[in-house]
Amino acid sequence: MDENNVEEIAEGFVPVLRTEGDVSIRESGVLAVVAGGNATLTEAGCGILIAGGDVTIDDGGGGNMLAGGNVSITNGGAGNVVAGGAASVVGSRVGVLLTPQATLNDSEVVLGTRQAVALGVAAGVTLLLLGKLLRRR
Repeated sequence: MDENNVEEIAEGFVPVLRTEGDVSIRESGVLAVVAGGNATLTEAGCGILIAGGDVTIDDGGGGNMLAGGNVSITNGGAGNVVAGGAASVVGSRVGVLLTPQATLNDSEVVLGTRQAVALGVAAGVTLLLLGKLLRRR
């Protein structure tokens, strides 16, 4: 991270955090984060996280995460993760992981990229057929 352009939150709670640069959250909770750069969570939690760069989570987690770069989760968890780059998940649990490349070590992912796409296609076809069936009546 560029030390000159880092928004730091330590040992507190912030409802919404928006910054054009990097963000570092330690021992804190944030409902929503939008960062133009990288985001680092250490022993912290976040509801919604959107970062233009990389996301690194150590001993923490969050709900929905969107990263333009790589994602690294160690001893944590997340609900839904979409990464533009690679994802490394160590000792963690993730609900849905959409990424071009994933490395898992002692971790669990409920739905990976292939499964999530298959579920989306199945749901779309089901809704299409259901819509046609209901219009006929």
